[in-house]
Amino acid sequence: MLEDRAYRAVWEAAPDAMLIVDQDGLIRDLNPESLSMFGWSREELEGSPVDRLVPDAVRGRHAKHRQHYGKAPRSRPMGQGLELRAVRKDGATFPVEISLSPAEVGPGLEHVICTIRDITNLKRIRGLARMKLMAAENERKHLSRELHDEYLQFLVAFKIRGKLLVNETDRKERERAWAVIADEILSAIQGVKQMIRGLRSPKLESRGLVSALASLFRDTRKVHGVTIHARVNLDWVADELDPTTVLVLYRIVQEAVTNAVTHARVSEAAVRVSTRDGMIVAEIRDEGCGFELPGPGAEPDGHVGLVGMRERAELVGGSLTVRTSPGKGTTVRATVPMVGPDGAQW
Repeated sequence: MLEDRAYRAVWEAAPDAMLIVDQDGLIRDLNPESLSMFGWSREELEGSPVDRLVPDAVRGRHAKHRQHYGKAPRSRPMGQGLELRAVRKDGATFPVEISLSPAEVGPGLEHVICTIRDITNLKRIRGLARMKLMAAENERKHLSRELHDEYLQFLVAFKIRGKLLVNETDRKERERAWAVIADEILSAIQGVKQMIRGLRSPKLESRGLVSALASLFRDTRKVHGVTIHARVNLDWVADELDPTTVLVLYRIVQEAVTNAVTHARVSEAAVRVSTRDGMIVAEIRDEGCGFELPGPGAEPDGHVGLVGMRERAELVGGSLTVRTSPGKGTTVRATVPMVGPDGAQW
């Protein structure tokens, strides 16, 4: 059987915050992780109400729940779907999972052992997973609309024109009909090529980042009528970058330009890509309608593209910031390390 000293060692080494709370809701003991998680000293927390670790907005309700629990204490494991939040000494709140276990820590002394786990990163991962699913679903919907509205309709029209052509006896009319069909086929081919370029960039694979970006900007003007004022100053660096970094940069610029074209309601936008102190900085700016950014900690519903760009930047050790507000335009700024094919950073 473990001695008290061994139990204490386990208590001190626990990776989760652990509190012992008495029947009056006062903290009687706590482990080192509790101090690290909440930012208080042992002297400040020991003997104080456990309610101080709950945000002001729900503190009164928490006290009632605690009193109700004290009348019929029972074990409550973590991960039961409860949306709980705790508050640090500096006032910052964060999501937690909490397990409760009633225990006698002395003769006739009923206490509750509270185990608290910070799930900030877990919620972020879950949020990103939801965003990935949404992004994949949105892409499927986009492809479905494109195939239905453009190419399915073309095939139906092609079938009708073909049937009419079989019965056409006038040579000139047949030639004219063939010319119309040829033009429509060419248009469909160009549309499919444009769709393929949106999914993958052959020029990125064969000719590199600078050429692929130039092609992206030209296509944006041809297809959407939006002029991209670009200044890409990568010199020799573009040919010496890790392929993952190249792909991340291209996709971030592509997504930001697409957002400007489809949402900002502008006729032009500016793109700047340059190197600075071992980093590559890509800035995409428009003077369009802008939008309201979700607040800190809020779920970025409707901004799947922003989540995807930020995730891509973080994938290679970079960062992404967005400055925007309704009527004030939008600036997307991505910063990623200059990493070579061997994984070494400049």
